[in-house]
Amino acid sequence: MKKFLFALFLIIPVLLNAQNTGTKFVVKGQAVDSLTQETLPYVTCSVVMEKNPQQVVTRFASDLDGKFTGELKAAGNYIIVISCVGQQPASRHFSVSANNTQAQLGKIGLGANKQALKEVSVVATRPLIKADADKITYDAEQDPESKSSTVLDMLRKVPMVTVDGQDNIQLKGSGNFKFFLNGKPTNMFNNNPGLILKSIPANMVKNIEVITQPGAKYDAEGIGGIINIVTIQQSSAQGYSATISGQASSRGSYGGGLNLMIQSGKFSFSGNYNYSYNKQFPVTTSTERNSYVSGAPYPYGKQVATVENPTPMQIGSGQLSYELDTANLFTFSFNRQFGRPKSTTVATTENFDGDRNKIFDYTQNSTQTQSWGSTDLGVDYQHSFKKKGETLTLSYKLSNTPNSSNYEVTNTLGQNYTHPQAGLIQWSQSDNTASSNEHTFQADYSKPTAKGQTLEFGTKYILRLNSSETDEAYKYFDFSKSYPFTPYLTRDTVSNFDNNQDILGAYASYTANIGKWGIKGGLRYEYTWLNVEFNETERNFKDEYDSWVPSATLTYRLTDMNSLKLGYNMRIQRPSIGYLNPYVDRRDPNYISYGNPNLDPENSHNITLGYSSFGAKYNISAELAYTFVNNAIEQYSFIKDGSTVQEITYDNIGHNKQLGLNVFGSYRGLSWLNLYMNGNVNYVKMNSSAYGLSNDGFTGRMFLGGTFMLPKDFRISTGGGGNLPQITLQGSQSAFYFTYMALSKEFLKKRLTVALSAVYLPESHIILTTKGVNSTTGATTFDQRTDVHLTKNTEFRLNVSYRIGSMTAQVKKTKATISNDDQKMKENSSMGQSPM
Repeated sequence: MKKFLFALFLIIPVLLNAQNTGTKFVVKGQAVDSLTQETLPYVTCSVVMEKNPQQVVTRFASDLDGKFTGELKAAGNYIIVISCVGQQPASRHFSVSANNTQAQLGKIGLGANKQALKEVSVVATRPLIKADADKITYDAEQDPESKSSTVLDMLRKVPMVTVDGQDNIQLKGSGNFKFFLNGKPTNMFNNNPGLILKSIPANMVKNIEVITQPGAKYDAEGIGGIINIVTIQQSSAQGYSATISGQASSRGSYGGGLNLMIQSGKFSFSGNYNYSYNKQFPVTTSTERNSYVSGAPYPYGKQVATVENPTPMQIGSGQLSYELDTANLFTFSFNRQFGRPKSTTVATTENFDGDRNKIFDYTQNSTQTQSWGSTDLGVDYQHSFKKKGETLTLSYKLSNTPNSSNYEVTNTLGQNYTHPQAGLIQWSQSDNTASSNEHTFQADYSKPTAKGQTLEFGTKYILRLNSSETDEAYKYFDFSKSYPFTPYLTRDTVSNFDNNQDILGAYASYTANIGKWGIKGGLRYEYTWLNVEFNETERNFKDEYDSWVPSATLTYRLTDMNSLKLGYNMRIQRPSIGYLNPYVDRRDPNYISYGNPNLDPENSHNITLGYSSFGAKYNISAELAYTFVNNAIEQYSFIKDGSTVQEITYDNIGHNKQLGLNVFGSYRGLSWLNLYMNGNVNYVKMNSSAYGLSNDGFTGRMFLGGTFMLPKDFRISTGGGGNLPQITLQGSQSAFYFTYMALSKEFLKKRLTVALSAVYLPESHIILTTKGVNSTTGATTFDQRTDVHLTKNTEFRLNVSYRIGSMTAQVKKTKATISNDDQKMKENSSMGQSPM
């Protein structure tokens, strides 16, 4: 195990306070890592008398497997202190007597135990960041700001991850990645992950892992990587530990949560629950559009819209384990997230002829209520063989992901017009119920073949059921009568859509660490059966296809703290229900959107070259990455001849290439100062020969921050960042920046933490441009410019947390579990959007 730190005990020689009777007294046990349960070789064991802890009775070391045996010359009450380079020390009380000459302590976990030993002063600092062959780990527990921040705040400090002022998250310069929770994929973060992570206190998180090179054991997903949130899963040997937290902001947002750990005998439980009501400032967008299609009745249009979108939501997760014996472990886990945002929109739309004479206008009032969330239930059984590291894991997982939406819109016709728009909707209502249900069965086998070498095999079967049902009703204006027009026709429609997938996968991977070299390679095979059904049976179709997905990573350790990495992987992504759903959103009659059930999976190829240097004071990482996708799923907009309706949908039309540099650096060489920076710069080239579209340019993000530790447990954190212009296939988004500052203090022996923070977005106009092209002729069909005006731009936040009890033992979990991460999910943005 790679060692970063050390803990050294210096105590004067001992004086025996008991007479040697000649009887041998023995203490036995085994040192393990409290997080991974791996054994720790050659730990140092120091035994002191309970009544005189400053004098060492004996000192000895464990063997290669962490097992230790120490002899004592006299009966009595003792304390054993176990220390190891790179681990937090642990202590145990024990007694030996004439009737009980042997004390068997069992497994003793090092690493997560942070209790202060009154008898010994320990000075050690774990590194905040650790680099492995395929991932980077950020130790959130070691960050003092975790007691007064949110998980979203912690993400700003994680290498390869950037978070902008609108809480949009990118990994390696891309919003196309996957979130895991405790090593398992979860749908909790599918809808607006920035909003959800801002609602979770960082003191519930142990570390954050960035898996930059997903290997063969992961589903053949085409994402840029995985962000794994590992929550604290520890409790006292017999008892509980809890952290209560609450937060509020000047926007009217508020929330609270509980993190609870319990252990009783062979049962261990770790769980958390959070409720939050998130209220964003109203966002006003102004949009102008020129249409160039033949026969367009209104070639120029303007719209001003104000959107409010409060979101109440609940988040919870838990893990219960039962260790039948040392060879058999059962784990039950669950994740639950539910949100019900309700947005209200007031928009005024004006239509003009080619000479900019207004001929038609209407005002739109709409409300939309969504119900999105996820429920994941998992059961894992792990059997450990006699050979260390050899395990067999059997898993089952049930996932339910509802995503329903209903809206009601009323359009009021203006009095000043030349002629009205035929077919204008006066009132409409729509209810769409969409969901995805998955049943997954999986088996994983891992076996060490030689020192530093491991072979892994696995197989998986996924039954995925996607469905959508829509009920819509409309009332149209009757323009045959004089003003004011009355609705003359009501139309009701009901449509259904089912997309079922059966996926069978198998993989093999090999990992080896030989000298300074690290090798990780694998191959995955997947076969997919697809069955799509509509109301109209003539549209039904079936398909099946297979995929071979290779991956490889090569690392070279220059020194203990410096390494080089070269990696390649090829991934695929199947479109999720958000892309496939043919449901048509008609809230604005001039701008409609819908999914495409005929989408194919997209394939991506990724090549990376990286350097990292992680130590106690300095952390530096840089990665050069090249990615290309030949059949990327892209959103595109168009207007048909003779129409003014802009349609928005998806297709496999993208041929995308991206070359990017991701850089991270931090410094904490002074006890009172911690500085860090995180950013990326990418050159993006996108084109679609099918639609005659192309775009290219530089894009990226940057964040700088620092923490200053002050006397009396005060702490100041400050930082800022910004976005370079963002590139899309049909347009771009302008740059913007933000800053923040926080003041925190600990009370009541560091159990109570209070923090006050402020986030400042300068009053700005974020410009989005879009250009439409006729797929047949290549002629421009429209150009559009949207101004997102941010006015109320300062938010003050108050965070409070209180810890009860202590944590000394870990909730155990299986080494392998189910990871369904093959779907491409729609990227979510907290940026306010115009109905246009």
